[in-house]
Amino acid sequence: MYLEFNLKKIMKKLRTIVLVVLLVAGFSSIANAQFSVGANAGVAMPVGSFEQKFNMGFGGYADVAYSLNEHMSIGFNIGFYSFKGTDYPAGSNPSTRILPVFADYKYYLDTEGFMPYVGMGLGMYVVYSSITTPEIPANVVGGVTLAPAIPKYEHLDNYKKFGISPTVGFWIGDELKYGASVTYHITFFDASNIGINIGILYPFGQ
Repeated sequence: MYLEFNLKKIMKKLRTIVLVVLLVAGFSSIANAQFSVGANAGVAMPVGSFEQKFNMGFGGYADVAYSLNEHMSIGFNIGFYSFKGTDYPAGSNPSTRILPVFADYKYYLDTEGFMPYVGMGLGMYVVYSSITTPEIPANVVGGVTLAPAIPKYEHLDNYKKFGISPTVGFWIGDELKYGASVTYHITFFDASNIGINIGILYPFGQ
């Protein structure tokens, strides 16, 4: 219940941030600034020791960027990815939810038509995890209780860790752009993963 309550609060904050981003981008278009907003969704594949404990995750992120010039931009993005564990022992139902909150930089190799880019993100990973200890019945032999029953219990944990996220991707289109990206989330703790996303990008003031 505590984890679900916190996730609900986080999702409300995420929606608020996205709305603020859209409002800022709307005002920036009036000022003819080079802003863009985007939304992306996809999968995240655990790597390293994280791969041994969790299956492929799903999620996405929203972002806003400011163009420094035709080839370079800086921005901010916030996402949400959910991973289910391997369920060992049976009934443990492990899960991890990761919220990356990042500032990033992108360099565009081309600026018209097909627009490939490379980038780097720097920021924080907010992690919420849970695992359930299955119920263990009492060990009774000949009417004598050798070991008492252990009730089912859910263990909750949350923490924040620093990380980086090198990325490659592309956009294609004129005004509303479509694209895809591959991002390596290097978390400096046991949750590194490779995200593969597709998304849309809308530039203002161009």
